[in-house]
Amino acid sequence: MKRILSLALVLAMAFSMISTFATAEEPRHITIALWWDMYYDSDDESWESNPSASGKETDIMRFDVVKEIEETYNVTFEFVNATYAGVQDSLNISILAGEPDFDVYMVELGWGVPAVMNGLATDFRDVLDPSDPLLSHEDVVMDYVNLTNGAVSLLSVKGAEDQVGATYPLAFNLQMIQEANLEDPRDLVERGEWTWDKFREYCQILTRDIDGDGVTDVYGYGGWMGDFFPYFFMSNGTYVCATETENLSSPEMGEVLSFLQDLFVTDKSAYPIPAENGWDVCRWLYRDKKVAFTTTAAWILDSYKDYLEEPNLDFDMVFVDYPIGPSGNPETNSKKLANSNYWLIPAGIEDPELVYRVLRAYQNWYHEDTELRDDPDELEWWYTSTSNKLDLQDWNFEIMKSMGEHETVDFINVVINDLPLWDLLAGNITPSQMQEQNRQVVQDALDQIF
Repeated sequence: MKRILSLALVLAMAFSMISTFATAEEPRHITIALWWDMYYDSDDESWESNPSASGKETDIMRFDVVKEIEETYNVTFEFVNATYAGVQDSLNISILAGEPDFDVYMVELGWGVPAVMNGLATDFRDVLDPSDPLLSHEDVVMDYVNLTNGAVSLLSVKGAEDQVGATYPLAFNLQMIQEANLEDPRDLVERGEWTWDKFREYCQILTRDIDGDGVTDVYGYGGWMGDFFPYFFMSNGTYVCATETENLSSPEMGEVLSFLQDLFVTDKSAYPIPAENGWDVCRWLYRDKKVAFTTTAAWILDSYKDYLEEPNLDFDMVFVDYPIGPSGNPETNSKKLANSNYWLIPAGIEDPELVYRVLRAYQNWYHEDTELRDDPDELEWWYTSTSNKLDLQDWNFEIMKSMGEHETVDFINVVINDLPLWDLLAGNITPSQMQEQNRQVVQDALDQIF
């Protein structure tokens, strides 16, 4: 009996060990490539690993979600700062060779789309259950970019911060508007009267030679052409390269080019863009009160810390919708270019659904409590960078958020440096010449992308 009991005990211990080894599989290690340091991942030992964290509740939640993910999915994961060029090289070489270096890539639109269009990215229509909310754009955490091939591959993150990021609103000097006895453009927007014609009229009135020396001191409008060009064609309900066929040559784009040339050349009510360093000059014109309207961004206003407790500006910059062009529609116009950073899971990796679930869970540190995610305290920088007055902080933030809710895909940034916009705005070429001479430039770029 003792021998039998001893044998039974040995067998029980053996089966227990076998069961343990069978169930305790090695954790899957997931690598995520991007070009800056991101927090937190499995290598971080406390919330203090992030030098930007202050220890508030949401910092702790962002840190704690890592352990939750590890335990839920039996994984570890790591953010790898592969550098900007390194991510592109890996994307173009390792995925094409069928051996991706990383499980997830952060990408820009211009090089993420070609990967998707050429079948180098996981299409989650083939991976997820058809009822998954991602596939219907109903997920509150993640979304995807609609492409012409229908692939659900280029993933984005939902949330107020992602909506307001990379927006370039139209802004005006409130005191200049008031001193000229002009109606507040916000009221014109409310009544549906904020049109290109009204904006042109305002710019003409606000362009002044203050000291009478024959030289214009203040212009109605001024900005960097790379910033404002997309927003004016979106305000006319059109695009340049949003599909596989160029649209620069369309009548609607002709209206855009003519309108901009009228502002700069015919009316001379827009600040002439310098041939060199124009981006550096034109983005700061508002500071010296050289323009009444400008195209700006939160990061531009924040660069010189315009809105400290003792602000450097003695006037208010108010964000407003762009005026509506003759072919535009305030209900359907796009208001933001989809030029943020996206996530791509390459084709050919092991268990892409698991990788997606981990990526989504990391982004969902707030456990689908979107009010917490979008709480103003979490978005403090976006408020304080746009105004020193609470009412304007709220107003300007809502304008940026509204822009982000009307995002569109257009590859204009891929070709914009190849278009002679400066010559158009200097009057060296006509709008029709701009269209005819550059339509193939845009088409060639689209052929390369698609």
